[in-house]
Amino acid sequence: MNSTEPQSPSSALSTTKIHPPLLAAALVLGTLVLHFILPEERTVGWYQVTGLLVVAAGVAVSCFAAAIFQARETTRNPYGEPTAFVAQAPYTWTRNPMYLGFTTALTGLAIFFSSIAMLLAPAVFFAVIDRMVIPREEETMERLFGQDYADYKKRVRRWI
Repeated sequence: MNSTEPQSPSSALSTTKIHPPLLAAALVLGTLVLHFILPEERTVGWYQVTGLLVVAAGVAVSCFAAAIFQARETTRNPYGEPTAFVAQAPYTWTRNPMYLGFTTALTGLAIFFSSIAMLLAPAVFFAVIDRMVIPREEETMERLFGQDYADYKKRVRRWI
């Protein structure tokens, strides 16, 4: 591609670097604003406890998965070069436990606030990560780990 040619939308998207924790934080802030400006009933109930438990589960899965990467001294940066192929629990039941944890925590916040508007956060996070971040990571993993990673993809689902 000539450097003076404009990039197509799809190639611009493939070069956009999305950092999942920043995306999650921006979505929480944006949907919290929506939550508070939209007219919704605001009462305290069982859903606060449920929401907090779901948030805690999501954070725990994400942190546990990140700790495994740190222990194996491989990058958690979706744009970095992994130095190890991790295939131990929770990576035995989902290829993306950190992203699953973020999605779960965002869902828990929507439950906690009993907010329809905040359900946008996990839906948008899931869509962006699934379509823009994970495919690039999978290409890198296939390039670096070849058939081992291809076999792993056949055994373990992307999400759950």
